Amino acid sequence: MKTSFRSKSQLFFSRVLIVCLLSVAMSLLPDQANADNIITSGTTLRVSAGTTLVSTGNLVINSGATLNNSGTVNLKSNLNNQHASQNSLGSGTVIFSGTAPQTISGNNTIQNLTINNASGVTNSGQTQVNGVLTLTSGRVNLGAYNLTLGTSATIGGAPSASAMVVATGSGQMRKSFAAAGSFVFPVGDNTGTAGYSPVTLNFSAGSFASGNYAGVNLVNAAYPGSAGSYLSRYWNISQSGISSFTCNATFQYLVADVNGTETSIWCVRVLPEPQTNYQVANTTLHQLTANGLTALGTFTGKLPITDKILNLTLYIEGFFNGTTMNQAQDVDDDLNQFNKFPGITVDTLSIYLAQASAPYNYLFWAHALNLNTGGNVSTNVPGSLSGNYYIAVFHRSGVQTWSSSPVSFAGSTINYNFTTSAGQAYGSNQKDLLGNGSVWGIFSGDITSSGGFQDGYVDFFDLVNIYNLNVNSAYGYQPADLTGDGFVDFVDLIMDYNNNVNGIGMNTPQNPAKRPMLGR
Repeated sequence: MKTSFRSKSQLFFSRVLIVCLLSVAMSLLPDQANADNIITSGTTLRVSAGTTLVSTGNLVINSGATLNNSGTVNLKSNLNNQHASQNSLGSGTVIFSGTAPQTISGNNTIQNLTINNASGVTNSGQTQVNGVLTLTSGRVNLGAYNLTLGTSATIGGAPSASAMVVATGSGQMRKSFAAAGSFVFPVGDNTGTAGYSPVTLNFSAGSFASGNYAGVNLVNAAYPGSAGSYLSRYWNISQSGISSFTCNATFQYLVADVNGTETSIWCVRVLPEPQTNYQVANTTLHQLTANGLTALGTFTGKLPITDKILNLTLYIEGFFNGTTMNQAQDVDDDLNQFNKFPGITVDTLSIYLAQASAPYNYLFWAHALNLNTGGNVSTNVPGSLSGNYYIAVFHRSGVQTWSSSPVSFAGSTINYNFTTSAGQAYGSNQKDLLGNGSVWGIFSGDITSSGGFQDGYVDFFDLVNIYNLNVNSAYGYQPADLTGDGFVDFVDLIMDYNNNVNGIGMNTPQNPAKRPMLGR
């Protein structure tokens, strides 16, 4: 049967042509003048359940035309949907089964899609599948366009290097989730030798908004900067509309991807920075695994970066006793003093690392770090931070204090001592604790805050706050107790008054508006 839908006048009795020959295959053959089978604007081509419609020429759906497929449409050539917005092709199955490369153009929503063309299919539009994507033979090349699977969509066939989704462009293979669950993205590359490298995302918890998706694409190359032992492959994983989630991810790689020693390779997330290490590679299954993800990003296999150790030495004016520091005290309702922290911990503080140049953004922070009586405090720093950074110290009653200049983090252990001279702090902004220039410490007295932020200065508001608490015989562990003895007393008031009179405040290279909220 030879038919071409080229004008509304050819449909004599109705604008709707119904194909309802049960258990019969109907062929649409291109006419001699034009190789396209065209559904014209205002026309509906309806394919009933149980009916197979075969198009040997390009099937063109004009804007304003409808393909209402409840059966099977078997395409031997291209599909060109000219609707400007997403357009449903019905509840049936569309098969691409040509022998030459085929193309899906336009914004098509297809219930069931089967790829059975060894020469491959190019996705040149935003394609959504809501039922079953069956990969029988041939690869779907995404290029710059997305292939999205709906919340109920599944994968059929036997995905492999010869039957997969090639997601090496900017387009993603996306999956929408109705609830927590697992999905295998049958993706890979066709660069040189085709490589099947699927990704499994298993969401064990999360909130899944309408229109959500998780998306995957990949690059068949080493992540920039990889050295030693690594994979020549990385995956970009993103999401939209999925919040408060926990996810386990598995990445299948090829033996040919391995450079160096496979047993030394770990699954790492390289973006967002800093690099995060997960599990060592499974060298039997050739898989990478990242468990317990609460954020997605770019993943690859490479050597793990081990943490560095940052050791600081510093004194806080109010706690200094002439040789070491006194431990912070708390007081019960019977006015009995006791150490707030166990061991030799004086108090806790926060450490930030900031960029070496404007805008001096914070790249790392650690809260609730124990400062001991000898002035020592340490924290682990991600090994990926190997440049030069300012070190900033924040204490609940101290003035924000930065290192005098950016400090190199090239080594595995970084030591910095604020106590040896005023010049160890930015702007030489430290207190001469003994009055002879031998020992220096962080000024005390900045206790007032707005919205959780210390204002950076020992000002009138700090002084009034301490005065009022002193008058009311306040006690216990609180910022206004500058000396840490458990009582807001006259000594605290005098210390704050002197620093206020002397105009003490932070001196940093950073805009004051960028002060962080402190951990308590």
